[in-house]
Amino acid sequence: MKRGYTLLETVVYIGILAVIVVLALGAILSIYQAYGKARIERQIATNGDVAMERIIREVRAATSTKASSVFGSHPGVLALSTDETFSLSGGLLRVQEGASPAQNLTSSDVTISNLIFYASTSPNSTIIRAEMTLDAGAGVFARSKKFYGSAVLRRAY
Repeated sequence: MKRGYTLLETVVYIGILAVIVVLALGAILSIYQAYGKARIERQIATNGDVAMERIIREVRAATSTKASSVFGSHPGVLALSTDETFSLSGGLLRVQEGASPAQNLTSSDVTISNLIFYASTSPNSTIIRAEMTLDAGAGVFARSKKFYGSAVLRRAY
């Protein structure tokens, strides 16, 4: 009786091993892609939520907007009576408080591709609506999400 493997058995074993390796690599790549997409979506959601919350909070605290505000077009500028000014610079949302230097509200991981402010005035109130689109990632990981928010100016109702 001979000891060892025949050529046919070796080819079958190598084939089975190759199928297992391909399936394992497919699963690993799938997990990597899911993690990458989730990370990008989390960056967009976090930046968008924080930025929109800050804008809405400052609008609620303000009594009016300043003449330097730009409404209805991209890139919008919102200058409030509380001396906060929201603007876009290099794809980053920035806020300037009084004479101090402007601070970034969004991280460099995301880019704002659209920022528009709208002001609607009625006899009893003024409402400010903000609309922005955040983009992040590249290639298969590229994601984009729109954020909307609105608030009534203080003592404007």
